[in-house]
Amino acid sequence: MKAKLELFPQPRSSYEGGQRRSCLVKHRNEEGVSFEHTVWFDYPSLLVLPEDSDADAYLICALLPAMHLGADIIIYGAVCQHLLANLSEWQQVWHAWCPELYTLVNITATEQRLPQMALTGAIVAFSGGTDAQFTTYRHATAQAGYATQQLKGGVLVHGFDIELSDESGFAGAAHKARTTLSDLTINLIAVKTNIRECWDIYWPHYYGSAVASVLSSLKNLAGSGLIGSGPAYNALFTPCGSHPITDPLLSSSSFKIVHDGAGFSRSQKIALLAKWPTGINNLRVCWTGLQRDRNCGRCEKCIRTQLNFLLAGIENPPCFSSPLTLASFKSLVLHSDGARAEWNLIYQQIKESGVGVQWLKEIEQVIKRKTFSPINSLLPKGSRRRDWAKQMIAGYRK
Repeated sequence: MKAKLELFPQPRSSYEGGQRRSCLVKHRNEEGVSFEHTVWFDYPSLLVLPEDSDADAYLICALLPAMHLGADIIIYGAVCQHLLANLSEWQQVWHAWCPELYTLVNITATEQRLPQMALTGAIVAFSGGTDAQFTTYRHATAQAGYATQQLKGGVLVHGFDIELSDESGFAGAAHKARTTLSDLTINLIAVKTNIRECWDIYWPHYYGSAVASVLSSLKNLAGSGLIGSGPAYNALFTPCGSHPITDPLLSSSSFKIVHDGAGFSRSQKIALLAKWPTGINNLRVCWTGLQRDRNCGRCEKCIRTQLNFLLAGIENPPCFSSPLTLASFKSLVLHSDGARAEWNLIYQQIKESGVGVQWLKEIEQVIKRKTFSPINSLLPKGSRRRDWAKQMIAGYRK
C-alpha cells in the first residue's frame, strides 16, 4: 500500500491579539496505519491573511517530510499552479541531493489557483543573525542596487531556533529584534508555529522550506519574501536547507521567495553591518546557549562570528560578553559541512589578509579535529534506518 499524506485546511480562528491558520494532517503509512496531527501558524491579528482554503503554506511545509516518508500528498484546498510547477522541480533537486532520504511523490490538489498578480514590496525573515541583518540593512538603506526592495516587515518565528516552551527566551529575542528593526522604521511581525515539532526531519535540510511556509501567508502584505543567504556563491555546499537553487522554487505567482545576499561572505556582511551600531549591538547568532535571547560566546557559531568580526576590523564586538582566548578554541567541534566550509573560508581569509594571524594555529586545529559517531555512521540522521531503529527502541520501552 502506498503511503499517503492528506492536508485539510481548517477555518481561521482568532484570539486576543492574534489569529491562527491551521491544517489537519492525516498520514497513512505503507502498513495502512493512520496518524493525524494539526500544524498551525499564529500571526498578529491586524494582518490580512489568505483565504482559509489557500493551502500554499501547508504544502510547502509538508513536502519534504512527505518525501522522507515516501507519501503522496492530497490537498483538500487550493494551491497556486505556479507553485505546483515549481515544487515538481524542487523535488527533483532534493531527490538528486539525497536519493536515499527523499523520494519523488505525487501531489494532488482539489483546486488549482490560476496565476495572480503579486503586490510590491517584501517581507524579510529576521532571526537577528548576521545573514538576516545584512539582508535587512542592505535593502532598508537601498544598497542592493536594482534588486532593492521596500521592506514591509521583518518576521521573527517562535518555534524554530527558540522552542515553543521557551516563552521568556522568545520575549527577549523579540525585544531585541523590535529594537533593531525600529531603527530602520521596519515593523516586527512575530509569528508562532509548531511545524518543527510536527515533523521528525533533519532541521538543516528543512529550515528553508519552514521559513518559506511562514512567509508565504503574508502575500496580502507584500509580494516577496527575503531569506538571507548562508554560504556565499563561492562556498556553496549540498544538501543545504536554504540554497539559491531551491529557495526560489518555493515561490507562487503571488509570492516570490528570494535567496538574498549570496554574493557576500559573512565577513563581508559584517563589514557592512559595522556601519549600523544598533544592528551590531543586537546581533543574535547563537541557538545553543541556555539563554536563547543572547549569544553564549562559547559555541562554534559564536566563536566563528567573532572571527568574522575580526576580519572586518572589529575586535570585541558588543554583542559578545567576552573576547576570544585560547580557551575559546579548545575542544571546539564542527558538526556540519556548512560549519566546516565557513571555518575553511575564514582560515583562507586570515592567511590572505594577515588579520587575525594569531589564531591561525587554533583555527587549523579546529578544522582538522574530527568527530566520529558510530550511531550517525550506521544510522544517518533522516534515514529510514534511523527511523526504524527509533521505532524498535520505542517498542522495546513499551
